[in-house]
Amino acid sequence: MRISSTALSFVWVATVACGGDDGGSAPTPDAPGEKDIGFTRPTASLKANHDLGDDPSTPNVVEKNRWEELGPANLGCLGTPSADVPSSAEVTINTVVRDFQKGELAGGYEVTAFANQDFDNPFGPAVVSDLTTAEVAITIPAGTTRFGYKIVNREFALDTLLLNQKLDGTNPQVVDKIQSVSTQTATTLPALIGVSRSPGTGILAGAIRDCDDNEISNFIATVSSTPGTVTSTVEEAVTHLPGVDVYYFSPAGGLPVRHTQENHGTKDGLFMAIEMQPTPTAYIQVWGYPTDADLAADNLKLVAQLQTQVIADVVITGSYEPLRP
Repeated sequence: MRISSTALSFVWVATVACGGDDGGSAPTPDAPGEKDIGFTRPTASLKANHDLGDDPSTPNVVEKNRWEELGPANLGCLGTPSADVPSSAEVTINTVVRDFQKGELAGGYEVTAFANQDFDNPFGPAVVSDLTTAEVAITIPAGTTRFGYKIVNREFALDTLLLNQKLDGTNPQVVDKIQSVSTQTATTLPALIGVSRSPGTGILAGAIRDCDDNEISNFIATVSSTPGTVTSTVEEAVTHLPGVDVYYFSPAGGLPVRHTQENHGTKDGLFMAIEMQPTPTAYIQVWGYPTDADLAADNLKLVAQLQTQVIADVVITGSYEPLRP
């Protein structure tokens, strides 16, 4: 199972960063002066990218953004039947909890796992990350397809949900890390994009990958009150939630930036949506041009969608992949 730190990163920063730039356009050009919400049509087709990891020549330097473009994104599974298979046996996942911004080990955090998005009914009691090593071992019962994590430390961090995870086989698994967003981060990062987050609003974030599990660039994202399908048009499927404002991440700094700097998804596949009022049903959507021919024909397509909710002052992140029935 892959739980990428990138998949969590947006959420953490999403929690933190809020605000927007004026000007720009939505799926079609906005009227003069209308606010840019990060949903301007892309200027290139969807591309696949690979994380090169840290540079071995500088072993003591952590580099978050060494990305290589591989070519067109593989969307061959888009619209095909789901390949999910329930786990045949109980699986134990071993991981550590880290702070998103500083990367430090986060001991004393309560972690639970739950089926699909049913975070109010976890598989078992909370497991507390070790105070020294921040290690946790989470048990996922047999018969599970998709599941999520909830990470809680009311003294130091915002509640964080990580959704749409899937198992890889039936053996114990080691996951690199799961991340939490500290309250300190949540108060210091808004300046990155120029505006403070409105208390009581929700944050949704994630990373989008293609059928080969490579991060996708040149996409746009939003949060809609209505769902879509792979054959839907933007006009049919998008009803932007009031207040929604989507930001993308700088390929150089690994942090969210203003719309004037990045108005489409970059090579890390990360995005975050902020400033939404709580609602029990929301659809996080990712749109783009799968091919150059689609770009030329202005055939913008819905390539990923996840139904969730918006919860006040809670960060909800997820792993996104091509939309399948």
